[in-house]
Amino acid sequence: MNLSQKIQLLSILPLMIAMLVVALVTEIQFEKLSTQTANSFRDSITNSRKQELKNYISLALSSIDHIYEHNHQDDSAAKELVIDILTNLEYGEDGYFFAYDDNGDNIVHPRQPYRIGKNWWDLQDQEGQYIIRDLINSAQGDRDFVEYVWEKPSSKETAKKLAYSVMLDRWQWMLGTGIYIDDIDRDVAAMQSEVDKKIKTSSYVILFIALSAFGVIFICGIFLQFSERKLADGKLQELTKRVLNTQDEERRRVSRELHDGISQLIASAKFSLETAAIKIKENKNPDKDISIAQDRIVQTLQDLRRISRDLHPAILDDHGLSTGLKALAKSFSERTGTKIIFNDISVRNILPFDIKTSLYRVAQEALTNIERHAEADQIEISIRVDKSWVILSIQDNGKGFNVESLERSKSPTEGIGLRNMHERLAYHKGVFSITSNKKGTLVVAKIPKSVLRYAAHVE
Repeated sequence: MNLSQKIQLLSILPLMIAMLVVALVTEIQFEKLSTQTANSFRDSITNSRKQELKNYISLALSSIDHIYEHNHQDDSAAKELVIDILTNLEYGEDGYFFAYDDNGDNIVHPRQPYRIGKNWWDLQDQEGQYIIRDLINSAQGDRDFVEYVWEKPSSKETAKKLAYSVMLDRWQWMLGTGIYIDDIDRDVAAMQSEVDKKIKTSSYVILFIALSAFGVIFICGIFLQFSERKLADGKLQELTKRVLNTQDEERRRVSRELHDGISQLIASAKFSLETAAIKIKENKNPDKDISIAQDRIVQTLQDLRRISRDLHPAILDDHGLSTGLKALAKSFSERTGTKIIFNDISVRNILPFDIKTSLYRVAQEALTNIERHAEADQIEISIRVDKSWVILSIQDNGKGFNVESLERSKSPTEGIGLRNMHERLAYHKGVFSITSNKKGTLVVAKIPKSVLRYAAHVE
């Protein structure tokens, strides 16, 4: 993967993990909420049914109270009246009352009369629960509710039933009634199904949002990659154009140097030698012409050395940056007559060659700009090293220029020297700054010591 794809992956991966964690936590919370809601709904209905059973028992007690409270324990006629009332006292489709004595003998059962007179103390439901025994114990004890499986009169099928019972202490009867609660399970299941459906919908919404976010990031990543590639292509084209322009400019400079300097000097030396040859044939003294030719040849050699030094400063390899800058300053001063002050702070020749070359080219470009535009008569050059930087500064007392206007210029031929200096320093993670006013211009080039292969030492 290229860098752009790695950045895109690093952007998507944390979001993907976060969304998966959020989805997982949300799913767990939704399941807990569904279970809690179902339990709360079940408890609410069950409590309502329990209160309903208590009300039915109270109704039955009220119906027989006028007989039960005013008759003795062995009053058979009163018991028969109570049995008749309880037998005919029904509610709803499957609601009725039943009565057993404390030994488990059935006394009242309007829906299953075959049970009357028989003992059902050991009667169990299909789950093994002792029904009559538990109802009598509950009536004699804390009057808790008893849940068991019993045949439903309306459908003749077994279903869960919730029963409540009380004791008629004077007669030792257990009076009870029950409500079938299979509908509670259906209602709870329907409610939980609806909640689960909403949870599933919410999960789909979260998934859609997550996928949409991934899609947006992916599209943005592709768009960013396309934009960066387009921008990189544009910068590459611009850089290629600038490199070609720089090469053309350098070729033109070398061509001018050769044409205006070397060619003229060689032509002059050739003319002087031809004149000397003619004088020799004519038996005249050729010394003056030979001397002129010698001077022209010496000047040609000096110019060739200067051009060679400008193309590749070999002095940097042999003697280091400080010596190279001194030689550059001396040559510039001799050629232009400009006074140059060079601060005698030298750096030992252990800097990497590419850094020495970059700082040398910055100084060379700065001096070229001063010669062409500044109209300065004094230049100060200093090279120093502090705790973090290798610093080159070049200051002149020329007329200055508008730095911001030149930097904003879009012309490919304007400010190319400044851009070259910027790029040379940027390559080494350095800093380039230039300030200018009517009193002169200051150029500062700084390269961090952290990029050096070796530490720079001050002599």
